[in-house]
Amino acid sequence: MRKIAFVLLALACSAAARSETKCHQVAGSIVTNFVGPADTLGSATGDLAGGLGVHVLDQQPGTGGTVLITVQHHWVTTTGDTLSLDQAVVTGFPTSVPGLYAVSYLDGVHVKRNGTGAFAGVTGKIYSWGAADFAKGEIVLRYSGQVCKDQ
Repeated sequence: MRKIAFVLLALACSAAARSETKCHQVAGSIVTNFVGPADTLGSATGDLAGGLGVHVLDQQPGTGGTVLITVQHHWVTTTGDTLSLDQAVVTGFPTSVPGLYAVSYLDGVHVKRNGTGAFAGVTGKIYSWGAADFAKGEIVLRYSGQVCKDQ
């Protein structure tokens, strides 16, 4: 009887181990330019290296002179895998230079399960901060966060 209980416990532990979520940290940088009034196109380095674009959906004034910009990202890695991301809000903080803002995704960007390739079934959250020169149409960011996949 003890042997059967031990085997059942071992099988249960094995099944639980297979369904664990495995997470890892990601980080890198992004350089992108506005290619139209509401669209950017650029590249990412680091763990999520590849090409990305952002479509501006909305822009609203925030408190203290900030600007709140709702965006939709499109991200394809160098291996052709696609990250699927929720809409996100980037906050622009004005500087003393006209058109230059310090920017941050204060609430992060949520990674959705419906990516492709290595990012199929992946979830997570990525934070970014940097600068946007809206006068020149240039943006530079650092990103870091975590992506997780059920095993």
